[in-house]
Amino acid sequence: MKLADNIYTDIEKDKVFRKKMDIVAKGGKSMPFYLVTLPLFSHGILEIYEYNELKQPYYKTRENDIVVLGISMSKDGAKELVMNILEDHLNQEGVLVWP
Repeated sequence: MKLADNIYTDIEKDKVFRKKMDIVAKGGKSMPFYLVTLPLFSHGILEIYEYNELKQPYYKTRENDIVVLGISMSKDGAKELVMNILEDHLNQEGVLVWP
């Protein structure tokens, strides 16, 4: 899993958060997070996955394909992050084309 340089989150960014991000990046222990990722398949703009789902064998084979843009403690929070990410990207680029 790759983490974006600027992670969107609704979790307070502190030492504990950074430690949890290291665990996520390394595919460590199970945690109750929802991750916003770039699409893993051919359709879509952004996708929301429960962190524990991405630890399944199928996703482990695709580890280099998974780019995390956001992390939330709830699915509703992850949906808000998707809206924030899209809004920020549209404001910066004017189009929805990922580099």
